[in-house]
Amino acid sequence: MQIVGRGWFQNASAFKAFYEELLPQGVTQFDIDLKACTYLDSTFLGTMTGLGMKLRKIGGPHPGHLRIFNAGERNMELMCNLGIDKLMSIEVSGVCYTDTTKLIKIEPAAATKKETGADMLEAHQNLVEADASNAPKFKDVIAYLREDLGAPGTD
Repeated sequence: MQIVGRGWFQNASAFKAFYEELLPQGVTQFDIDLKACTYLDSTFLGTMTGLGMKLRKIGGPHPGHLRIFNAGERNMELMCNLGIDKLMSIEVSGVCYTDTTKLIKIEPAAATKKETGADMLEAHQNLVEADASNAPKFKDVIAYLREDLGAPGTD
């Protein structure tokens, strides 16, 4: 996969739908190239974290693995500060996928406010599950999203 432009809440749901379609098909190795990625927000990072956690649970002859290439210093710093670097292999530089003829553009689907909110909530909960030290960072966001969705809290 190649993230072009912003990796943020507006396209995190499409990214999640894409990998959730591939996982049941037996795809266990994911490479994400961030060379053309200009921005990552916490929702997109939490969605990547969700993929990393799902892949970690895959064992057997083809264990799951998530590799990030061309993270750049800022994205690397973000991932390390959130503790999600433990769920994936991250390279500041590396492979660049130049054969764009094989890439399929994934357009963000029109999602309802509730669907987007649910994905945002899950993404931020993933960040806390991946590293408990993220709880204070995202406590207010999670509380707001739960309230907005009418979801029960677990404080």
